[in-house]
Amino acid sequence: MKKELVNIKLPINATHEVKELLFSYSAYSNDIPKLKKLKKVFVTYDGLVLKNGLLAGGCAFNLRGKADNTFYYFFWRDVIEKYVVCRWGKSLVSHHLKGPQKYLLIHSKWFNYSFWINSFLPRLVQAENAGMLNDVKLIVPEGWKNIPYVWDSLEAFNIAKEIIPADSHLFVDHLIMPETRKWTYSFNPQVIQNTSSKLIDYALKTTDAIRSNTKKIYLTRSQRGVRCAENEEEVLDLVVKYGYTPISFEDFSIWQQVLIMQQATHFISIHGAGMSNLMFMPPNSAVLELINRPYAHAEYTFPFWTLANSVQVKYFMQLCDVVNGKDAKLSFGKKRAEEDVKYLVNENLIVDICLLESNLQLMEQNEH
Repeated sequence: MKKELVNIKLPINATHEVKELLFSYSAYSNDIPKLKKLKKVFVTYDGLVLKNGLLAGGCAFNLRGKADNTFYYFFWRDVIEKYVVCRWGKSLVSHHLKGPQKYLLIHSKWFNYSFWINSFLPRLVQAENAGMLNDVKLIVPEGWKNIPYVWDSLEAFNIAKEIIPADSHLFVDHLIMPETRKWTYSFNPQVIQNTSSKLIDYALKTTDAIRSNTKKIYLTRSQRGVRCAENEEEVLDLVVKYGYTPISFEDFSIWQQVLIMQQATHFISIHGAGMSNLMFMPPNSAVLELINRPYAHAEYTFPFWTLANSVQVKYFMQLCDVVNGKDAKLSFGKKRAEEDVKYLVNENLIVDICLLESNLQLMEQNEH
């Protein structure tokens, strides 16, 4: 498998604490994703692929390696159980997608807005660039119809769809599977840039530009109700003073979000899926991520830092204390199966206003 070495620039405002946190992620050997053509495979409803009793490499990230959480055995056991029941039992529903028709798989185990635009759509763009979309049907779980950003973004691609009933698993004779990235934090810069260009071009052709004077954006999470700034009013007073417009991405379609970010020069957000939109910002623009300090020390792998590097966006980081960090449990790993788990990542942040103003000033100084 082809590999490339990706070196990540430290945040411009990196403190000693931040440098220690990022040291092990500052360079990685990145596998260049391949388009795999697989025969006679089992595919779960959430996109994991079993071939000859093993998980197909590249069907999900975080399958192998010590630098990030490793989920191979956990996922493999889950898929094997589903395979056995679908093959010989009756309690699970399965369907057989027969050849010679070829089917394309782009989704995987974890699914939210962030993974959709920076992991799954890149797989679709990869297949399109290889000239494969005319010959395949895209495997589409029927639940996607209820997710506007998914259904709307698929409009940018001329591809036939195979709708899969809810909670149904598949036996597929001929599967085209573009590999996903290796770890949560590892991105192939060229793949991300190709995806960004594809989506920006489509948005410019089909969507009226909005908020054309909005160049500086503060993404508020007030509508989400979790992982917010506890002192949001203080934060808003400061960022507005520096010319930022507070917005919530929930108020906009995916194509409007693309256009908003395509013209943005500065972007501030608490860690969350909406930060993935930084991939649409112009090169040399600036982004500041507000990060839960206990979460950063416990399990965060800083994917938006590496994503910003992939599109040549200047990255700043501010660590923040949280309201109830001592009582919160980890959000995945061995704690993931506990029903009463209180996710550390979702705790509200206490943003140091003086430090935030210093970072805003530093972002202004690094405009050029």
